[in-house]
Amino acid sequence: MTGDAALPQALAGGAELAGTAVAVAVLPAVLVLCTAFPRILLTLGILRQGLGLGSVPGTLVMTGLAAVLTFAAMGPTLEAAWSGGLRTLTQGNAKDPVAAWQGAEQPLRSFMFDQLEKSGGGATLARVMQSRGDTVDPSAPPARRDISTGTLVPAFALNELRVACMLGFKVLLPFLAIDLAVAATLASLGMFMTPPQMVSLPLKLMLFVAVDGWAMVSAGLVSGILQGGPA
Repeated sequence: MTGDAALPQALAGGAELAGTAVAVAVLPAVLVLCTAFPRILLTLGILRQGLGLGSVPGTLVMTGLAAVLTFAAMGPTLEAAWSGGLRTLTQGNAKDPVAAWQGAEQPLRSFMFDQLEKSGGGATLARVMQSRGDTVDPSAPPARRDISTGTLVPAFALNELRVACMLGFKVLLPFLAIDLAVAATLASLGMFMTPPQMVSLPLKLMLFVAVDGWAMVSAGLVSGILQGGPA
């Protein structure tokens, strides 16, 4: 009888341990989607393509730089989420994983709502809500507490991609102007066999270094996130 009584308790403990393990396993992916990391990484990737450097700097360098800039821009939010419950989840000693997750969730939800509102992501949120079968009234937006995290996270992630493409367009314009000017100059000189990239690449690098481009773009990304909108 004692063994039969202990069986439900053992199963409950195993289920709690399994739930904690699953939460820790999906935590990195969730954090990536709930932060500004995709915006920063995509913008830096577009910048690298605009310079015409191919795979230089390497993917590891770009990812590391994006992670550092994300921590710089979201330091208070990530610290609040960590102290609110992520610490206990990662250590695996949370007595109530649901309460710990909710404590970590609130700062991230506030950050995502602020970014959506200040970067004009209301239409993206409405489309996601409509795709989930929710009724959306444009004249009376729903309160934050009425929007589930399952709806908020995809809307925020899609809006971050939209913002990153907008920033990438701004970054590419100076490089496009240089490419067109070099191509027109070479064509007027009759140098049709000379690849325009061979001439434009040094010019773009010289201009980018002269204006301290990496610092300027990084500072713009961080300030845009801190202010709650595109740079």
